[in-house]
Amino acid sequence: MKTKTQEIFELCAPYANECQGNASRYLFVCSAGLLRSATAAKVAIGLGYNSRACGSKEYALIPISVNLIYWAEKIFFVNEENHLDALDTFRKDADMVSELKVKTVVWDIPDIYNYNDSVLVDTITKLLS
Repeated sequence: MKTKTQEIFELCAPYANECQGNASRYLFVCSAGLLRSATAAKVAIGLGYNSRACGSKEYALIPISVNLIYWAEKIFFVNEENHLDALDTFRKDADMVSELKVKTVVWDIPDIYNYNDSVLVDTITKLLS
């Protein structure tokens, strides 16, 4: 039996879309979704993955959402703080907490990089290889 959240997701944002191809779907999460996660998404696309970036903070350009969590096969948090933020955001939704726990990979990338910084690109490439 599907949860209400799953039913709503299937109605408004199906992820089994032939235009997206069959590549693995990776979601990258940092604080604002602009620097580290956006760089990671760019690197992942270059490696052949279908990827998106978002943020765990309320000021994020694209905040982490139910749709993105269901869309992703793996969710990469750039650090533990961002992971804990996401868990806190969905703490009242057991389904989302469960989805996060199953799909989560937590890295240890500090918030010191600009978008597409060469050291950041190298770090992410190694982590995804």
